[in-house]
Amino acid sequence: MELRTVLVISANKTDHLVLSDCLGRAVPSRFRLVSSDGPERPLEALLNPAVDAVIMAAGPETDYLLRLAQKNAPSLPMILLLDEAPGSAAAAQLRASGAQDHLVRGQLQDALVHRILDYSIELKQARTTIHELSNRDVLTGALNRVGFRAHLERAMQRSQRYNFKTALLYINIDQFTNINDHFGELNGDLLIRSLCQRMVSKLRSSDSIARLGGDEFGVVLEDVNSAGDMARIAEKMLQAIAAPLSLDEQHVQVDASIGGALYPDDAADFSELVEQARSAMQQAKSILGCKFIPYSDRLQFDMAGINTLAAELRGAARRNQFELHYQPRIALETGQLAGLEALLRWNHPDRGLICPGEFIAECEDMGLMKSIGHQVIQHACCALNWLAEQRLGDVVVAVNISFSQIQDDRFVTAVKDTLQRTGANPRRLEFELTETTILKQPGAIKVRMDELRLLGIRFSLDDFGTGFSQLTHLTELPITALKIDAAFVRDLPHHPQQAAVCSLIIEMARRLDIEVVAEGAENHEQIEFLRNQGCQQVQGFYYSPAIPLQQLPRFVQEQRFKIRERILS
Repeated sequence: MELRTVLVISANKTDHLVLSDCLGRAVPSRFRLVSSDGPERPLEALLNPAVDAVIMAAGPETDYLLRLAQKNAPSLPMILLLDEAPGSAAAAQLRASGAQDHLVRGQLQDALVHRILDYSIELKQARTTIHELSNRDVLTGALNRVGFRAHLERAMQRSQRYNFKTALLYINIDQFTNINDHFGELNGDLLIRSLCQRMVSKLRSSDSIARLGGDEFGVVLEDVNSAGDMARIAEKMLQAIAAPLSLDEQHVQVDASIGGALYPDDAADFSELVEQARSAMQQAKSILGCKFIPYSDRLQFDMAGINTLAAELRGAARRNQFELHYQPRIALETGQLAGLEALLRWNHPDRGLICPGEFIAECEDMGLMKSIGHQVIQHACCALNWLAEQRLGDVVVAVNISFSQIQDDRFVTAVKDTLQRTGANPRRLEFELTETTILKQPGAIKVRMDELRLLGIRFSLDDFGTGFSQLTHLTELPITALKIDAAFVRDLPHHPQQAAVCSLIIEMARRLDIEVVAEGAENHEQIEFLRNQGCQQVQGFYYSPAIPLQQLPRFVQEQRFKIRERILS
C-alpha cells in the first residue's frame, strides 16, 4: 500500500514520539510521519505536494496557519492536536476556521487516529478529483469556463504583484458548423481534440488553454514582455491550426480567427480583458483566411453592432426572444416525474433555438442576467400554475440563479412581488445555485437565502465540490438538494474515479438528509448504478431532453405507460 505522508507540527517532542508510535502500529502500514518543531516557512510546508495531511498542535499561531492553509491549500486536511476536547460551539468555530478535525492528547487511541487520517486523506483525494473533473472540458482535457476564469484571474493578480503583462488570445475556428454538417459530430469532436492538442504543443509550461464554447478557445499567456511576444505565439497557433488533418480519409484544412489583448495595457479587469480579446477576434473574422488581430481602441466596428453577439443579445432581451424549456427530473424509486429544471433557450430568428452554453457567459459579462433572470422566474411561476391545472401540483420547478441576481439588494422584493402577482406556490419553486456563486460572498448569500427560504422557496446546490467550500456550508445553508454534474455521470459505472465521486456525494447527502439529483443520465447502466447507490432523482436524455411545457402531459402519460409495462412484465 502506498505510504501517506503526515506532517506533525509541534514544539512538544512528546507529541512527535506518541504520534510516531501510533502511526507505526497501523495495519497495514500506510503512514509516514514527517516532523517539524514549529511553523517555520509554513507556506512551503503547506504547498509540499508530498504532504497528505497535517496534525498541528494548537498554539498562538493556529489561526494564522489555518487561514494560510485555507487560502493556499484548501484541500489539505488540517487536524488540530488539543489538550482537551472542545465544546460544540468551540468545535464549530474550529471547523469554521478551517480545521477538518481534532485529536486530544491523552486520548490518542490507535484506531481513532488511523480512522481520522484515512477519512481526511480520502476526502482530500475525492475533492482533488472533483476539482479536476469540474474544471476540465471532457472532450479536450483543456480548462472549461470555470477553470479558465480562475486561471486568468490568478494570472492577472500575479501581473499586479510582479509587474509583468498577461496576454489573452481568444480563438474561434472558422466554418466549424460546416465540418459538423458534412462529416458528422463525431468527426467534429475529433477535429476539436486534434486542434486543441496542436495548440497545447505551442504553449509554454506557464500558459494554459481553455475551451470556452463549441469552437472557441481562450489561451492565457503569462509573463509576456510586449504585444510582439503575444503576436509571435498567436502566429504559431495559426500555423498549427492550418496544417491539414484527416477526417474520414479526407484531408481537411480549417482556418481560425484570433484576437488578443494585454493586461494591464488594454483592460483593467477580467470582464474587460475578455471583451477586448473577443472584440479583436470578431474583427479578425471579417478577414478571410487565418489571421490574428491585437486589440486596439482604434479598431472600427459596425457602429450599429448588427453582426456582434453583444448587440444581438441586447436585441433579444428587448424583443423577448428568450424562452424556457423544461427537463424532467425522475424519482428513481417510483419512475414518476418529481421535478423540472427550467432551462433558458434563445429563439434566434435565423439560427433557431440556441442553448445557453453559447450565450450565458456573454449575458453575464454584459450585465443582462438580472433582467433575463427576472423573466425566467416569472415564466417558472406561471409554469407552476399551469402544472397545478394539469393536476401535477406536486412537481418542483428549479430555476438557475446567477451571482449577479442573488447579490442584488432588490432581488428578494422582486421575487416576492412575482409570487404575489402570479399566485404560484413558493414551496414548489426551487432556486439552483452553484458552489462558485456561494463562495463569492458566503455570508451575504446565506442572508439572502434565509430571506428567500422564509417565502417558502427551496434551494439546490449545483457543481458541488468545485469551489472547495467548507462542508459546513451544507449544514449552515438551507439546501435541500445536491446536484451531481453530468461530468461525473458520463462514464458510469466503468470509470472508477467517477463512480467513487458519485458514491461519496450520495452517501454524504444521505447522512445529511439532503436529496441527490444526478444530471446527464443517458443509458440504463448509469440509471442502475445510481439507483443502487441510493440516488433519489436523475435527469438526462435517458428519460427526456428539455422540452416545451406543452409537451409535458404527453411525457407524463408515456412515463406512466412505461411503469405499467415494467410492472406487468
